[in-house]
Amino acid sequence: MRNRVLEFLGVSAAVLALAGCAGETSGTPSAAGGAPAPSQAETSTASSSADAPAGKSSGGSFTKQGTKLKLGEKATVPFKSESKTGAIGVTVKAIEKGAEADLAPLALGDKAKGMTPYYVRVTVSNESGTDFSYSSLGLMDALLPDGSEAQQVSVIGTFDKCDSGDAGKAFTTKGATYESCVLALAQGSTAVTGASYNEGEYHDQAPGTDYGDEAVTWQP
Repeated sequence: MRNRVLEFLGVSAAVLALAGCAGETSGTPSAAGGAPAPSQAETSTASSSADAPAGKSSGGSFTKQGTKLKLGEKATVPFKSESKTGAIGVTVKAIEKGAEADLAPLALGDKAKGMTPYYVRVTVSNESGTDFSYSSLGLMDALLPDGSEAQQVSVIGTFDKCDSGDAGKAFTTKGATYESCVLALAQGSTAVTGASYNEGEYHDQAPGTDYGDEAVTWQP
C-alpha cells in the first residue's frame, strides 16, 4: 500500500501521521480517535447492486482495471487473506458531507482548521464464499471533482462518524457483507465527489486487475 508518513507537530499522547499518494501534494493524517471510458454495469447474481464489466480468469470474473462506475455499482475484485484467495465486491454507496466540528475528537489541531470532512460509505461483500474473516478492505481513496485524491484521515481507535470497519468473524460465506468508511477532508468550496479502489496487491490472481496501476473509480 502506498503510504508515506510525515509527523504532525504539537499533538501529544497520540500517533499522528500524514500519508499521501504518489503524485499528490495532499496527505493523510492519522489520529487517535476519541471514544478510461465508462463501461456498462451488469446485474450481479449475488447482489442487487450493479456489477462492473469483468474479465475472465482461472480465479473467476473480476472488474477490469480502469473501470468507471456510478455510486451504487459494484466492482468484483480479487482478494487474498492469509493463504486464502477468492473475490470480494466493493460498492461505494454514498458520499456524505460532515461538519468541521465532527473532527474535534481526533485532535488534529490546526491541520483540521477550515477543513470539511466527507464520509465515503462502502459495502464489502463476499463473492466467492471464502473464509475472509477479520480481513479489511484494502486501499481506497476519496476523489475531488478534478479526479485528484482528497486528503484522508486514518483513525487509530474509534470514530463514530466514520468507522473503517473490518470483516468480522462471520465473513465466511458467499453474500456476507460488512460496512466500511473512508474519511476524507476538503477545504473551502472544494468537495469530495468520488472514490477509487487502488489495491494492486492481488493482481497476480487475474490479468487486467492491477488497480494500483489503473484504479476502479466511482462518481455520481
